[in-house]
Amino acid sequence: MIDLHTHTTYSDGTDNLITLLKNAEKSNIEVLSITDHVTCEGYNELKTLDVKQYFSGKIIKGCELYTSIEGQTVELLAYNIDTEIFNDKLPKIYQSESEDNKYQYEQLLQICKKLGVKINYDKIQINFDNEFCGDVIWKEIIKNSENKKFFDDVDSWQNSNTFYRRCMTNSKSKFFIDKSNFYPSISEVINLIKSAGGLVFIPHIYMYGDNSIKFFEIFTKNYPIDGIECYYNSFTNSQTQFLLNYCKENNLLISGGTDYHANNKPGIKLGIGRGNLNIPKSILKNWGTLEII
Repeated sequence: MIDLHTHTTYSDGTDNLITLLKNAEKSNIEVLSITDHVTCEGYNELKTLDVKQYFSGKIIKGCELYTSIEGQTVELLAYNIDTEIFNDKLPKIYQSESEDNKYQYEQLLQICKKLGVKINYDKIQINFDNEFCGDVIWKEIIKNSENKKFFDDVDSWQNSNTFYRRCMTNSKSKFFIDKSNFYPSISEVINLIKSAGGLVFIPHIYMYGDNSIKFFEIFTKNYPIDGIECYYNSFTNSQTQFLLNYCKENNLLISGGTDYHANNKPGIKLGIGRGNLNIPKSILKNWGTLEII
């Protein structure tokens, strides 16, 4: 069993590095990638640890990076990277996670006030280092049933992760936050990955709702993508099969992961996601020479 998409407290997961390693061991993970958002600091900590004391499997270096399409936040996954290059260059092209979080918080509050969303603005409290603003404000919004009228679908009202994907990062939503001038361009992100000797993958493409196919075509037709995350916890069988067929027909690499965040995404377990994932280790055979920890 493998899992190539996981997060720790170095970004927005709730497992610290050692806890993640221990949980990966308990979950019988053979190959793991730690793909924290816009940081590889976790790999610096790994250098100080006797990793085999906690995890007997192999680790592929990874990172998840933000960019945008038409102002909507999208992500790319980088694998087999030189993490020292990443740790040197990332702070130069990205603001910190807490600064990003604060920016989105301020923008979202302005949107809510403009719309007339009924929440107690003066009593909202947030720790920008440990709490995501979308979760905090969403919890305040749903306290008042009158706010349902601002939502176009039930799922966004009922789930904070869906609120983020379908509202905060959806240009068609009332709650949309334009990040086009906030993140580096797709080309800049890909150039960074390549400069660090890495592989470029498209993650969780179906998370972008109605724009998923459009964004998929933009990525695959215009940029040098190495592979696609075909196995993901929310994909249907038909979606997975479409991506697998596409990779086969276009000689692209295949990856898969749960997007594990521990308590920040409850119900998603390492290796199996919501219980439906079974990512074959054989997908790695075409990845070429990998630097394994």
